[in-house]
Amino acid sequence: MQVKRYEMATISEAVAKIKQDLGPDAIVLSARKIRSGKQQAFEVMAALDPHHEALKNSAALPPGLPKTAPTQNPEETLTLLRSEIREIKSALSSLGQEQSLKREIAEMKEAMNQFFDVLGMRKGRTPVDTSRKLYLHLTGSGFSRAAACRIVDAVNSGALDPLRMTEEAAFAAAQNFISKTLPCSGSKDDERRVKMFIGPTGVGKTTTLAKLAARYSMIKKKKVGLITTDNYRIAAAEQLGTYAKIMGLNMETASTPEAFTSALKRFSGEDVILVDTPGRALPDQAIFHDLEKCLTGQKAETNLLISATGSEDYLQNLVYEYSGFHIDRLIITKVDEAVRFGALFDVIGRAGKPVSYLTCGQNVPQDIEEVTPVSMAKLMIGSMQFENGAAKQG
Repeated sequence: MQVKRYEMATISEAVAKIKQDLGPDAIVLSARKIRSGKQQAFEVMAALDPHHEALKNSAALPPGLPKTAPTQNPEETLTLLRSEIREIKSALSSLGQEQSLKREIAEMKEAMNQFFDVLGMRKGRTPVDTSRKLYLHLTGSGFSRAAACRIVDAVNSGALDPLRMTEEAAFAAAQNFISKTLPCSGSKDDERRVKMFIGPTGVGKTTTLAKLAARYSMIKKKKVGLITTDNYRIAAAEQLGTYAKIMGLNMETASTPEAFTSALKRFSGEDVILVDTPGRALPDQAIFHDLEKCLTGQKAETNLLISATGSEDYLQNLVYEYSGFHIDRLIITKVDEAVRFGALFDVIGRAGKPVSYLTCGQNVPQDIEEVTPVSMAKLMIGSMQFENGAAKQG
């Protein structure tokens, strides 16, 4: 038996080459997909059976029978059939992966069609277009797909006539829903005297503390005391000390729980005490528990700072890691360095704590904004932006 190997781009090319070289009576022994350089190809093994060739040339077939009718004995016929079955199986196997991929794509398309059906986004209908634009705008603004679906569903459910809802009305309704969903701060009467600032390294705790110190002392005319417990980063204490001198405020460095307790006593006459803490990728349980013990009996407020530039996964994990402490409020920093804010919707909702301030630059004291759920909703949906440290309506 004469056996030859062929390497061709497609099965059909291989079959044509086999017929050209070995004749129409050649059989395919095997076929498999291989990689030739950067391209995929097929390796085909073919053979010419000399017994088959001899039988073909021996005698003419009886009238009425097709030219391909076997004249060999049943055993040879069975061998030939098995070879042809192997050829068919090999060809089908080589196409299996491609067919599987096409099937998966078709399933994905069907799933997307069902998804858009649920949201009412089918082509050719007016409300579909509005909902589709809202959904795409939300996901483009950083909202998760689940959050975007929930908001679109709420907008459609609350509309008097969803079929005639305008794009402007849909966006306004979405903003209203977001603002009502976000946690709300308590009244100003609940404001605590001692304010602690916690968060990871580089989030901007020291600068934020200085901005708030300026607000309380210069704008609200309150007596302010500053305490830093960050003895791990020398520059942090020096930076806060420089701000304190400029603003004429007293500052204490407390590297131990005893020193922290003494500092609180020295500031007993101050209206507001702002406490800077060490930054860590993960919170130092021992340090914060010691500080909480020192604050027993004090009206203390704990502010967790998170950066607007962080990914949703990172921020979710950060909130989880700090959830072991009693967090009262969130402060969003580096708003001027971020582009999309929709991811904060799930993060804030998961934390269940209101956002009190946004920081939007390094300038002290101006680059900080007091916020409400309404202004947070505007920021998330993209109708409020920050330029040069100032909020601008979009």
